[in-house]
Amino acid sequence: MNSPRSLPLRANLEHLRNQAKQRLKAMRVQDPAARLTDAQLAIAREYGFASWRQLKATVDARDRERAFAAAYAGDLDTVRRALDDGFNPGATDATGRTIHQIAKTLGHTDLELLMRVHQERDERRDEVKRAVESIHEAAAEGRADELQRLLDAHPDLLDARGVSWERQTVLHRAAWKNRLACVRLLLERGANVGIRDFGNNAYALHFAASEADLAIVAMLVEAGADVVGEGDDHHLDVLGWATCLGRVREDVAEYLLRAGARLNIWSAIALGRADAVRAFVASAPSILSARMSRNEHGRAPLHHAAAVNRPAMVRLLLELGANVHATDDVGRTALTVAAAANADPSILGLLQDAGATLDLLAAVALGRHDLAERILAEDATRIGADGRDTVALHLLVAQRHVEGVRWLIERGVDVNAKRVLWDCNHTALHVTTELPGGAIELTRILLDAGADPNIRDDKYEATVLGWAEFCAQPEIADLLRRRGATT
Repeated sequence: MNSPRSLPLRANLEHLRNQAKQRLKAMRVQDPAARLTDAQLAIAREYGFASWRQLKATVDARDRERAFAAAYAGDLDTVRRALDDGFNPGATDATGRTIHQIAKTLGHTDLELLMRVHQERDERRDEVKRAVESIHEAAAEGRADELQRLLDAHPDLLDARGVSWERQTVLHRAAWKNRLACVRLLLERGANVGIRDFGNNAYALHFAASEADLAIVAMLVEAGADVVGEGDDHHLDVLGWATCLGRVREDVAEYLLRAGARLNIWSAIALGRADAVRAFVASAPSILSARMSRNEHGRAPLHHAAAVNRPAMVRLLLELGANVHATDDVGRTALTVAAAANADPSILGLLQDAGATLDLLAAVALGRHDLAERILAEDATRIGADGRDTVALHLLVAQRHVEGVRWLIERGVDVNAKRVLWDCNHTALHVTTELPGGAIELTRILLDAGADPNIRDDKYEATVLGWAEFCAQPEIADLLRRRGATT
């Protein structure tokens, strides 16, 4: 018997399928009844595999490994070839991350945009899309009886992804909107708790941990949801969604921890777990300089303690050696973050006692206009086109701080300057469109101040109107069109 051939390192399924088709032609010369499966088995055995399925599994694993290695290296061409060969853009690696998430995290912008295009492709028929939209709307609005009728009519759409760019399932929507009866119905029908959305690479449990009642969280966990949930876009895991995204949900956190969730430095700070924080720092002192995701502007643990309003954690981190002067991705110190978050005055005192000083953004956020005026008097160009403090406009817009925005405009801030926020270099007017629910008052204020709606961002090369349409902000889009905006 001949020894099996070695499988080429660059072997791909398309090439092997073509080999099988050619082999079938040769086999049918001797046996007209030969089938494609016979040819596939023959090819598999030549390479030393007992079945075509085993051969395919081996090639799939190689393709997957090769694609993810290319993603970490930022190798756009290799990933593109993998996609052309049928690689699933929703596949995740051992950390739970898709190539899209890896590219975002590592700053491989071209690769991120390529993966986004592939993830957003939707070639379903229009009638299927309409049915999916109806199912998602019923779940999001809590209309359980209607949801049941729709699922009876379309049982194959139980786990269908939505038509918006986030590509959530109906279970994501029901959990996010805290619709208990709908979540129960979906789980009874067998909805898959192990599907991640594309926008946040998150399970339905992530959204429930952040927004839903404990009953829904428990229901998802009991249905087999991954209680750790590593790999989400915030790099926080499920527990982090319950504690670090604006609220600290003690009851949900306690339940998740009992169910097997793991603390990290961020959730430990948010929950005020001093012993855990000390343990993290003792095992790796460099964790004091760790950074959150771009969604949180890369803030360090001290920034985070200020943002979640934990005075005891601020004190502890300072005692452990946290750098009070360290800045996040947009140049804010922990004191500036505390001011923007309207944190407990004791936090401001602790940070100032440690040597921190109020900067322009902090002064404006606190309404300390006398101090802000003095800072600006030292250098008026600091809020100009190239000014180091012009990003304050973007941040105050993101915080919906109308008074602060007006104050900066009255003092000549460049309303058309682009600054990097959430890894995209864009104007403050762009920012108004991406806030939940929109910020039309701020859109109007900026337009009245001379903001140009036709400036394009540097990442997606889109105008503000393009952003408004993509982010489903029809009221802002209408206003922009009336002011001469184009896409």
